[in-house]
Parts: sequence; C-alpha cells; structure tokens
Amino acid sequence: MIEPTGAQTTLSLYEYVNPDALEDIIKASASKKSDVEVRFTVEDYLVTVRSDNTILIYEPLGAQRDTGGNPCSAS
Repeated sequence: MIEPTGAQTTLSLYEYVNPDALEDIIKASASKKSDVEVRFTVEDYLVTVRSDNTILIYEPLGAQRDTGGNPCSAS
C-alpha cells in the first residue's frame, strides 16, 4: 500500500495491477536469467518493479520539480 500524504487516501496495488501477473513476469525473467523492468502509474505516481526485487515509486511530475525528483525506494 502507498501511505497517504496530506488529504490523500490509502491506495491498494490491487486496484491498479494484478500482483499475481506481475509476480509471474518477474519469476519468468529469473528463470530465463534476464532482467525485466515493469512500469505503471498509480494516481500519477510512476511505479517501477524490477526483476532484482527493487520497487521504485516516483512522485508526480509537479512534485518532482519541488523536491528534486528523487524516487522513494522499497525492497
């Protein structure tokens, strides 16, 4: 889940992407020893999931100008 900021409500990944399908893509890349990166947006946030189990969440473009655009990272 993405934690709320300000007046924003909590978001669930299940509302935007099928987590089982995403996991299948990552597992298939591991079995073929190839790197994969899947990107999608959730409420204007860019979410990147990599086959090395790295998840990056980038703030909306307007917010990046104010904060330097650094991604939030989760593993």
